[in-house]
Parts: sequence; C-alpha cells; structure tokens
Amino acid sequence: MGEAPQGVKIFNGEILIDLTGASGTFHIEWFRSKTDKKVDSGVIAGGDKRFLKIPVYRWCNSLSLLRADQSRRCRMRIEDLKLKKHADNLRAVATIIWEDCPRPTQELYFETTEEFAHILWCDPHAFLVACIMLAFHFGEERILIEGEICPDLQNGLNTVMNWMRLWWYEPTKNLVEIEGKRRFKFQRPRIPDRAGVFFSGGIDALATLRANRISYTSDHPGSIKDGLLVCGLEIEERSVFGYVLDSMSVLAKDAGIDIIPIDTNIRSLGPETNEDFWGNFWLTEFMGASLSAVAHAFSKRLTEVSISSCHDIPNVIPYSSHPLINPSYSSSSLRIRHEGITLSRFEKTKLVSEWDLALQHLRVCNKTKLYQADLLNCGKCEKCVRTMLALEALGVLQKTGAFPVREVTEDLVKKAVFLSRSNVPLYRELIKPLREAGRQDLVHAIEQKLALFDRPSRSLRALLLQPIIKFDEKRLGGRLRKGKRLISSSGIWAHH
Repeated sequence: MGEAPQGVKIFNGEILIDLTGASGTFHIEWFRSKTDKKVDSGVIAGGDKRFLKIPVYRWCNSLSLLRADQSRRCRMRIEDLKLKKHADNLRAVATIIWEDCPRPTQELYFETTEEFAHILWCDPHAFLVACIMLAFHFGEERILIEGEICPDLQNGLNTVMNWMRLWWYEPTKNLVEIEGKRRFKFQRPRIPDRAGVFFSGGIDALATLRANRISYTSDHPGSIKDGLLVCGLEIEERSVFGYVLDSMSVLAKDAGIDIIPIDTNIRSLGPETNEDFWGNFWLTEFMGASLSAVAHAFSKRLTEVSISSCHDIPNVIPYSSHPLINPSYSSSSLRIRHEGITLSRFEKTKLVSEWDLALQHLRVCNKTKLYQADLLNCGKCEKCVRTMLALEALGVLQKTGAFPVREVTEDLVKKAVFLSRSNVPLYRELIKPLREAGRQDLVHAIEQKLALFDRPSRSLRALLLQPIIKFDEKRLGGRLRKGKRLISSSGIWAHH
C-alpha cells in the first residue's frame, strides 16, 4: 500500500480518514499509480471522520482525496439506503450528498405506521424520483445512486427533464446524468395487481375515487384498494395531520379502501422559504415527482397509483403534475396514472356532491395551521370560496358541514378571490350554473374579477413583462419578483 495522504491513518485492514480540520467536500478514490485505474469510494465532507476498509483489489496501491471543485466527476450521491425504526414507526431512509451546489448532506425518509411497515421498502426508485428534479433545478451534473434502476424509469426521467427544460429553462441547461446499475432482472411471478390513489380529501382526489367506484367492479385490477395520505408536504404539522387522518379514515371505510398514513421530509430538500417552494418550485417542477416518489416506496404492495389531475384537457398548462409528466415517473413494476383529465373542476364537484359523506369530510383548504379536530376548511381563502361557489351552484352548500359558514356572498368573493392563469378557467365555468341557480350577485362579482384580469392594459403589461419575468426566473432565481412583492403584492408579478 502506498503512502497515505494527509488526514489518513492506516490501521489493521482499515483506514481512518480524519478531515476535522478541513472544509469543503472531498472525493475518495483508490487507484493504481502506474495505470491510473481507479475505484470511486464515495465522498466525505470537511469536518468529518470515516473508517474505510482497504480494498481487496491487488492492483490498488494508493488513495487520493480530491476536493469536489477539482474533481472531473462531481455528482450528487444517494447512498446508504436502509430501513430503520423510528419510535413505533418504520422508515426507509437514504443519505443525500450534494456535490455541485453548496447544500448540506441530508437524510431523506419515507415513514409509515407499524400496521403498514411490511409494505414499505428501500426502493431506489423512490429516492431517485424524489431527487431528480431537485438535482436538475439546483444544477447538479450527475446523480449516482445505490441499487438497480429500471430502464423504463430512467428513460422517463430524461423525458421529464426535457419537458421541464422546454417550459422553464434555457435550452442550453444540462440534463442530469443518472449513474446506477440498470435493472434487467424482474421478479417472477409479479405481485398481485393492486391500485392506489393519493387521498388528500380534495375535490380532485375524491372525484377520482368516486369515478373509480362507478367504473370498476371490485375484482377489477384497476379498482382502487388503498388511499395514500401524506404528511410533510402541504400538511407540515404532525398534530394537524391527525385531524386529517381521522376525517379521511371515515371516508375510506365508506369507500372500502385502506388508508396508508405516510410521513416524509421531501419538502426539506427543496428551496428553504415557503414562498420559493410553494409559490414556484412545487407548482412548476416538483408536485408530480414528490407524489410519485412516495408511491415507489410502497411498490411492494402497489402496482399502480393515481395522481388526480389539477386541470382538464381544454385548460392544461405547463405544470409539475401533468399528463405528459406523471406517467413518466413509472417503472416496469409501478405505473403512475394521471387521472381525471376529462372532467372540469365543476364536473368533479358535481360528482363528489353525489357522495353524501364526502360532502361532510371535504378538505380543500391549504391553511393547515387553522385546522381543528372537526373543521378542516377556513371558509375564507380562495380555494374554500371557489369550492363553496361550486357547491352553491349545485344547490348543496347548505347540506355540507365542511365549512364554518354555509353562505357565500358577493363581498366574500371580492375579498377572497385572486385570479391566476391556473384558476381563471375554474371561475369562468361557474358563471352559467350560478346564473341558473339565481345567484346573479355572485356572477357579477366573478365577472368583475375576470374583467380586471382580462383588461387590455394588464394583457399588454403582461406581454411586455414576460421576457423580464422569464429572465428573472431562469437567470436571477426570482429575485426581481421577490423585490417587487416587498413593495406591492398586486399586479402581474403577484399572479405569475
């Protein structure tokens, strides 16, 4: 064995790498000095210590530590995949090591309760799907992951990155190179077909389950058997999650499905501020990837999982949960479905309104900090008011106890509704049924909002500002938008 570099001590069959006095990230490589043949042994961060076994390869006679900024093979690493207990629950965890961007090493996990621990496993696909758009967004060149990767999924992830680059980035942005073993052997026989759905309690999810029950017999492989309810995304408070779980469990029992409670810290890997995460990254790049990653963690049980569409076909826009995006997160063992795209939001609401129990347990509000044990909607935010308008048009608002009030007024619409490119079609389709229901006051309020959104001066301003907005997003990380919002929360920048 050749001379050990500084910071390395040789013991019996092992070496200690001690970088407590160093900073930065270092790549560890064993190599033969005469031929330059190398074995990559991972990375170590400055300030850390690590024991490594000396390789058995006869040709290895030297060890090098190379700073990440000097390495020609910088890459994000997903390693140390394992299952471990967390209190009474079980976690599938992996260590995420960033290489090209200055972010700390993190542990990513998917967790479930003891009841469902037997169906959770360390599927490499779950961690790769969770990290791919983060790596792409933050500019990592490569991802190296332990475990075998299905070629179907790898090809799908390249498709997703190409779409995202077309929609949100410069055409010269590099795609992330995925490094890992290709999976060529598959389990035979396969596990029995079993379908699941992300079961948030919102209109889209409830409509997906309702339509499934109408279309499929219980013995059909596409009949939904499981609902996935996730904590750690829009529901960050663990105590609040208990309220949601209790409410959704009532619906699950009525629908004949099992609720699988899941906790994850995917959110912690993204942009740190809520505005940057929810206001941009989640909607444009990360929603479909996050949900699909969770689904893969349960692929020991599920063969297909449905993500409910946010838009119908006439109103599809570039979005992170999209019919061109979500199916690309599938592997040969797990199919990701994008459901409900043929129905408008009002048509979905009508479908849900025919399920009496769903009307009492509807959850559309994202203001989770206001949740109470028996009330999961604030009744004042844009999503609540929009849903109440649809229920009023259907004549069933008085039948639901899901909102703190059972009346929607013109004044409430004026205060709560803020239009964006995404929700404008949802208000346009409400005008006719509200007029037919005799609520001309609400029609007037919506039409006023739409007129302001559509006014020529705004459209012209949007046209002129669009190149600046795109430049700000792609080159400046949204700093111009943030500065504008410090001055004023209105205008085109507020709704972009």
